[in-house]
Amino acid sequence: MRKVCVSCAVLVFLTFGASVGSAGAGPKQPKPRQPQQRVPLAGKTYTWDFQADTLGLLPAHTMTFGGNWQVLEDSASVALLAALPDTVGADSIAGSAAGAAAAAPPGPPPRRLLAQLEDDDGLVYHYLTFTRPMLGDLDASVRFRIRSGEIDPSAGLMFQMDPKGTSGYLVRASGKSGELAFHYMLYGRRRDVKFAKIPELAAGTWHTLAVQRRRSTLRVFYDGKEAMMVRDDRFSNGTVGVWTEDDTRVDFADLKTTAR
Repeated sequence: MRKVCVSCAVLVFLTFGASVGSAGAGPKQPKPRQPQQRVPLAGKTYTWDFQADTLGLLPAHTMTFGGNWQVLEDSASVALLAALPDTVGADSIAGSAAGAAAAAPPGPPPRRLLAQLEDDDGLVYHYLTFTRPMLGDLDASVRFRIRSGEIDPSAGLMFQMDPKGTSGYLVRASGKSGELAFHYMLYGRRRDVKFAKIPELAAGTWHTLAVQRRRSTLRVFYDGKEAMMVRDDRFSNGTVGVWTEDDTRVDFADLKTTAR
């Protein structure tokens, strides 16, 4: 009799278990793994010296919005490009550069820079952004040299730019107004935030723009001195880039950003 009861209990258990299983949605499927975005460690620094990029072309991993951007050697002929008439073509400039290189004594290769060469394409803004890394709190800096420009000789540093390159922050040195301007970009449109006076910009002179971002506090430095402080939290992370305006032709060098 005991054996019969045990058999009945087993049968009831198997029947109940089968009915519960058939009422559900079946065995659980493993959840797909979500791609994880790499978060740069605090203190990691990214630099762009353009040594590994191809001369005459864009740097790697960039997007451009107007302008003619090229990696060039910082030779004497390039530095004097602003003094050449606009009718002088790129072939003549390249020939002059080759002649200068042939006459120069042997030595280390010239330092490279990123140049914006366009001065008359009808666009008000020309800028280039890098597609990586995406940083939150950061330090960023770039050196610039304005070669020429009559309407508003300007050069800028962009940061916290979104993956489409249309929204983020811009710090700009304006030769027309003699000011350092802080803007934010929203869907490709520039908005003013704050201004600070700076010394006159001289063509052919190197200057440095730098920013620090700590949460909602943003500090701007010009030639090593703090020029303004802004509190803003519209954008939390993004990439860096560089900017020119109107007919301005500018060289950029030593772009650097550090995660904080």
